[in-house]
This record gives sequence, structure tokens and C-alpha cells, in this order.
Amino acid sequence: MSTANSSLPEVISNGSIKYEELRTRFFNSRIPDTKPAEIYCPKTTPEVAAIIQQAKKRRLKVGVRSGGLLFPCTSLIPDGVLADTLHLNAGIEYDSQTQLVSFPPAARSKDLADALIPLGRFFPFGHSPTVAAGGFCLAGGQGWFMRGWGFVTPNGEVIRASKTENPDVFWAARGSGQCFFGVVTRFWGKTIPARRLFERVRVFDCTDSFAEVVHWVFDVNDRTQKEGVEIAAATFRPDKEVERLGDEVGDTRIFMGVSSLAFTDSIDEARRILNASEDVPEGLQKSLVVTIPLEEKSWDQLFEAQDRFTPAGNGERWQCDSILNNPDIPRSQLIEAIQPALCDLPSRRSVGCIYIGDYTPDEKDQAISLPHQYCISTMTCWKDPTWDERMRRWMYEVYSRAAPVSCGQYIADLDAKQRMTPVMSENALDRFLKIRQKWDSEDMFTTRIWAP
Repeated sequence: MSTANSSLPEVISNGSIKYEELRTRFFNSRIPDTKPAEIYCPKTTPEVAAIIQQAKKRRLKVGVRSGGLLFPCTSLIPDGVLADTLHLNAGIEYDSQTQLVSFPPAARSKDLADALIPLGRFFPFGHSPTVAAGGFCLAGGQGWFMRGWGFVTPNGEVIRASKTENPDVFWAARGSGQCFFGVVTRFWGKTIPARRLFERVRVFDCTDSFAEVVHWVFDVNDRTQKEGVEIAAATFRPDKEVERLGDEVGDTRIFMGVSSLAFTDSIDEARRILNASEDVPEGLQKSLVVTIPLEEKSWDQLFEAQDRFTPAGNGERWQCDSILNNPDIPRSQLIEAIQPALCDLPSRRSVGCIYIGDYTPDEKDQAISLPHQYCISTMTCWKDPTWDERMRRWMYEVYSRAAPVSCGQYIADLDAKQRMTPVMSENALDRFLKIRQKWDSEDMFTTRIWAP
């Protein structure tokens, strides 16, 4: 596609009225003081190509933002270009003949749900309603029901990438996340039939029974079919939502919510699928504080729960770190190593999470390549800026202690300024760097996922 006559979209420079509003368009209120030289909000693919060509001529580095949910705000490049894809190629389209959905990088999970569910189709979008497709897909897609089915140029050239067209770019795109060397202007994805949602929730006081509860969660997972089931656990303070208490920890207990979610056609089938989570062992009954029986849920209800758990827009400052477990490490050793990260939550709003992916990727198929069962993460949240260093230090310490039981990290959680850890296998990283050198030899897209 020729872009020789394409004009650049409006440039937003530092000092203009829109600049700071666009610079700070992130989920996180803890935004670095990094200032790009220019911000662009392209609406078409040719405009994106023109931006990249112009940046290349001027030797400017480029950052790309879709939803703005990446906690470290790595799309902000000092004295570089920020390409904000919020309005790029707007519109979600479904082809009933091919059963493919196409969508722009800024399409959110809720946008995809609202477009596809009424048509009786489903695409495995992200957990949060505001997660945009660009970052989600490039990070490898740790989204709804991943447990069952797993996880597209710097020269200003417009290309398509698939298993048959530019397969090296297609391979690199799936799992390189914040280090991808181009701007994806549209995605195409395979859909499957939509089904109903049925969830069972239990909440435990795991202050003194963390290991026992987690062992039970892992055992339930072992005895539950993979396809069409989501199992996750989250730790939190009981007074998490009592806003008047501020950042300080009030109630020192730790609760753990455990959700078992079935994607199926009837409550009877859901009950059969989730049978392993039906009963709580007698030894854990004393820790059980809330039981919500199996009931049908809507996507709006699930999204509302996600928003309530990780709120934004009121000055919340967030940081995230995570590990993917090494499957060769015994469970008891894993549970002991992750307990501080999930139980010693340093502020009232902070949360921990165990997401069960049970994922064994093939590095021949995509850049995402670290086999793991569990993604263990902590999202610390506070509002007082004077807490920033205190919270940074806490996160570094607990995840450095957990690192020996990990094989690496989910790339969407990587903060290269905080803690470097593998996000690909060694073979996959070597292949990725060679592909990146081919397409971005001048290092226009600068984000690092490897130690310098």
C-alpha cells in the first residue's frame, strides 16, 4: 500500500492544550514524568505509516499505546513519538461466513463482548472490561478461559501477518508485547460459539490457613476439565473497599476469594463440570466465611466485579509484578515462596492473584513460550505519592524472594526498571531478536525485554 501522499494527522506537541491530557491517558495515576516530543492520534492505517516514516527520517524513537493499562507506562518515550491508537480504524466487524472477527487495537474487552455475544459468538478477550486488544493480543492473551485453549513496521510499510504471510512477524507478535517492533492497526481472530456463564464463589479467611486453601484450589483444578472452565483465586484485605480508611492497613487479616466459572449451556452441565469445587474439606470449613452457590452470571456482572476489584480514575497509583511458576518445583515449595507476595499486602487496596492458565506453549508457534500452570501476581494500590518508594521496595523484595520458584514472567507485567526476568524461553528470545533486527535494525521501537 503506497503512503507517499498520505498526510500526517495533527501533531500534539508539549505545551499544547491537549498534550498533557493525552500524555497521561493511562489506567494508572502513577505516571512517570517522561515527555514525548510529539503525540499523534491516527485514525487510519496510512496515517500510521506516515507517522512511522516521518519518525524514521528524524531518527525519533516510537512508543505505541492502545488501552493504557500497562502499569509502567512504557509507551512514553523521552523526546520520542507517542502513537495513540484510541481512534485508529474504529469499528468491530464480524464475518458470518468465515466466523472471523476483526477489530482495532483500542477495542476493549467490553466492546468485543457487546459486539459478539448478541451474535452468539465469543472471542477470548481480557478479564478487565477496559483492557484493549492491542496490548492484550501482543502480550499473548492471558484472558477468559485461557486454561482450555491458550494464548500483527518500522519502515512505515503496511503489511499483513499470518501463518502464511510474513510468518516471522506473526510469530513474533504473539507474546512480544511491549517490545513488538511495529504498530498493529487491525486484528483478525477466530470466534467460537458463545455459551452461558455459571460461577461458584467461596471466600476464605486464610490468615492462618493460606497453604491449606491454596493446596485445595490446586487440587480442584487438577480434578476439573480444562476446556470451558476458569479457576482463579485472589487475596485481599477485608476492609479493602472502606475508602475512608486511606492507604494504611486496618484489618490485618487476609481473605481469599476463589472463583470457579463454567462456560457452558445449562446450570446442570455447569454443576457437573465444576463438581470438584462443590465440597470444601472439613479441615477448611472453619476458614470459610462466604459461600455463593452456583449461579448464572452475565458478562456485565463479571466486568463490574473486575472493575470493583481494581478501581481506577480516583487517583489510584498501581504497581504490578508476577511470576509464572516453574512446573518442576514442588507445590509445597511454590506455596511457601509466594505467600509473602499474596499475604503481606502492604496497603489496604492491594490485591494478590493466582490465575490458573495450565499453559504449555510451543515456541515454534509463537514468541510466548514459557510453560507454566499458574500466574501469581500482586497489584499494589495506593493514593499517597509519598508512598511510591515504599511500595516499590516492597514489591521488589517479595518478588525477588519468589523468583527461584519461577520460570519467568507474563510479559504484560514486566517493568524493566524494576526487576528483569525472562519472558520467553532462551530459544524463542534468540529467534525474536533476529526477527526484530531484520525489521527494526535502527531500534526505533526501544522497549527492552532482555537484560542489556
